[in-house]
Amino acid sequence: MPELAYLDGDYMSIEEAQVPVEDRGLQFGDSLYEVVRLYEGEPFRLGPHMDRMRRGAEVIGLNLAAAGDLERIMRDLAEKSELDTAFIYLQVTRGVCPRNHLIPDELEPTIIATARKLQPIPEEKYSRGSVAFTRPDLRWARRDVKATTLLPNIMSRSYAINRGGYDAVHYEEDGTITEGSVSNFFCVIDDVVRTHPADERILAGISRATVLECAEALDISYEERAFTVKDLFEGASEAFFSDTYSEVMPVHQVDGKDIGQGRPGPVAQELRSAFRDVVRRETGTG
Repeated sequence: MPELAYLDGDYMSIEEAQVPVEDRGLQFGDSLYEVVRLYEGEPFRLGPHMDRMRRGAEVIGLNLAAAGDLERIMRDLAEKSELDTAFIYLQVTRGVCPRNHLIPDELEPTIIATARKLQPIPEEKYSRGSVAFTRPDLRWARRDVKATTLLPNIMSRSYAINRGGYDAVHYEEDGTITEGSVSNFFCVIDDVVRTHPADERILAGISRATVLECAEALDISYEERAFTVKDLFEGASEAFFSDTYSEVMPVHQVDGKDIGQGRPGPVAQELRSAFRDVVRRETGTG
């Protein structure tokens, strides 16, 4: 079961795939990306991932139509790799040209995709819950665009992981919590699930949308309403992340302080179970 790459029409080993030094994705981070999870070889919610990339392309003026059938490329890569549990990473750059901040006209986009095996998170991690650390949100103002300019994200995530955490929790100058470095963030306050509204200050995750659908189906009250670090520490009975890798990851401690009872709460556990049911139903997996 090989890990494979796709580069501008050709399939190859990941080690063989190389892009020119003057690709704008390399020089400027002038590119968009998506990460789709495979369950027993079947991509989960590929359509919404592609819709989000199209919206991002409109914002930055990237000619995504010239990239061809990206959904078919991802499905073909999944099929050729024969990987069951995996990630498909897709990146579309604006293309190759001499380095210039001015966006040139009529560039041919570069299409990069990889299929890599995924090691599932151990079940005990969910039952024990994860640790998080707050970090100032230093990212650009259009976080709704899934661009590859991720230096603030990797600095925050590395800070959290190096201290034994799962992810960082970003907050703005006024204390408003936005999201994690690779995830969306939720808390439960007064029996209501709260998460930041899907505006330009966060990336509206596909897993986030799935969690809210599950809450709706389970008649769990929720609000897309901002909350602060103070709200989290003084009023939250639960907290959890959502992302493509973990689906729903309970958080029992932030900055060394227990959230609620200091263990995964019932709402996160119920939503995770419902999320798994959605995956099984939509992908036809066990």
